Amino acid sequence: MDAPRVGAVLRATQPLYVVVELLVAAVVPGPYSLVRSTISELGVAAVSPGHAVINGAFVLFGTTLALGALLSRPGRTATVLWVVAGLSSIATGLAPLDTAPVAHLVVSAPVFLAQPVALLLTGLAARSRVAAGLGVVGVVASVLFLVGVLPDLAGLLERLALWPGYVVLGVLGVRTLARASAARAG
Repeated sequence: MDAPRVGAVLRATQPLYVVVELLVAAVVPGPYSLVRSTISELGVAAVSPGHAVINGAFVLFGTTLALGALLSRPGRTATVLWVVAGLSSIATGLAPLDTAPVAHLVVSAPVFLAQPVALLLTGLAARSRVAAGLGVVGVVASVLFLVGVLPDLAGLLERLALWPGYVVLGVLGVRTLARASAARAG
């Protein structure tokens, strides 16, 4: 399998991160809100019995995000930003909020800057108004989250900043694989 196809496969897996996050959130025994609670709280042992799963998902999907970008090469700047987002996700999983709070805050911030901008650039390059629009939504949500102006909506803002990127990459990955398959068949 050639590098762009492997990259497309890795991109196609990205929506599975959202599924893992929702499954981990579903088993939290206490009050956890997708709107108010941050994603990082799912990685805290005292909060979530699935803390190891979500921290592992940060590492796994960060790796596939970075490698998928390198192999797919969506454009120089977008590639760099997707790789930064992937590396930030990996580091976030390796430095959980409860065991390394300062490191966690430092290494998790880049994903909120890089991923929405990468999505915006990827959408523009693909001439997809939907992807570019979701990138704009992500940038605005990231700024609001990082500035902390709506603390009661922290979880929602994080998800608006990150989830669209996973979904769009999945769609683009599947689309690339379908086109490659059609080209071979035709």
